[in-house]
Amino acid sequence: MLTFVVTLRGGRRYTIRAAEMRFGYDGALELLGFAPPTDAEPFPGKQAVALFSAGEVESVVAREFLVSEEPSEPKPCVVQPNSDPIPF
Repeated sequence: MLTFVVTLRGGRRYTIRAAEMRFGYDGALELLGFAPPTDAEPFPGKQAVALFSAGEVESVVAREFLVSEEPSEPKPCVVQPNSDPIPF
């Protein structure tokens, strides 16, 4: 597992454990990882554990892969639609 630190323009900083980073078809940043094995699924497949969408300052993170979430100095953030592909 790798550790990714993502800081959004709004000031929130996330540290996430994941195995891989890629950009989705819509420009969103996806962090991928493997869920812990269970009796029902001893070899789980890779899944998205964090998604930071393009065009808006928002995020979705699977709690078990979130190492930390920290506020930082708030910054004014204005994102015009289609003006900036990634808001962080």
